[in-house]
Amino acid sequence: MRIPSGKTDQAIYFVAVDSTDLKTRKTGLSSFTVYRSRNGGTATVYTTPTITELSAANMPGVYSLLIDEDTTIASTSDAEEYCVHITQASMAPVSRVIELFRRDTTSGTTALVDANGRVDVIKIAGTTQTARDIGASVLLSSGTGTGQVSLAAGIAAVNVTQFGGAAGTFSGGRPEVNTTHAAGTAWNSGAITANTFAAGCITAAKFAANALDAVWSTATRVLTAGTNIVLAKGTVSPASTTSMRPVFVVPSAWHRPISTRSFRRCRATTPPSTTTCWR
Repeated sequence: MRIPSGKTDQAIYFVAVDSTDLKTRKTGLSSFTVYRSRNGGTATVYTTPTITELSAANMPGVYSLLIDEDTTIASTSDAEEYCVHITQASMAPVSRVIELFRRDTTSGTTALVDANGRVDVIKIAGTTQTARDIGASVLLSSGTGTGQVSLAAGIAAVNVTQFGGAAGTFSGGRPEVNTTHAAGTAWNSGAITANTFAAGCITAAKFAANALDAVWSTATRVLTAGTNIVLAKGTVSPASTTSMRPVFVVPSAWHRPISTRSFRRCRATTPPSTTTCWR
């Protein structure tokens, strides 16, 4: 007889015979004493042995004993022997030995192993499995509990709380991003300045053809002397661009004009210099 370790609802049978002739079956007995020993342990009396007579008429002398005390084997054992010794005043003593073993499968079930040694798993943790549960298309359990994912219409509700293992800063559902490096190079603290860019990194070649010409030809612009037009050193800016008169610069060796459109040449006695003539 083999009983799984820890089970307390299994019974064994024994036959009660007369203690004198050792062959007459005894019926209607009571007041039994039972001792037990597991794996060589000390003989210990059953506290409340449950012994039942099956049928005095149909099975005379046959009784059952419920094995419900000290049935769990040691954690380091796979199986242990269990012995019971049954006595009663008018019957011969009876001893029975059973085996307590560690189960490989759940009681009442059988592991189905095919010819290739593969096990046909029907349930996991008591839940019947389907191809959808463990196949290529795994069915997820929607929820907010441990091991669950919150899903709605196939979309996972993702709540990002950390970046790189550190808690992030968020506002209005948007992460506050603090960029300190670009392409492995640290940026200036707090702003992008001229020092952020490498020397010569922005050249005409970096722009598309005619890109700058297109900006110049379409933008509204006002050119003002002395403001966004640099004057030559020593040049006097007129009061306004509308009142500026033409200027003639001639050598001093030339006499002032006799008329507004003709000049007379004379001999120069000094190195030439310039004289400004206004109309």
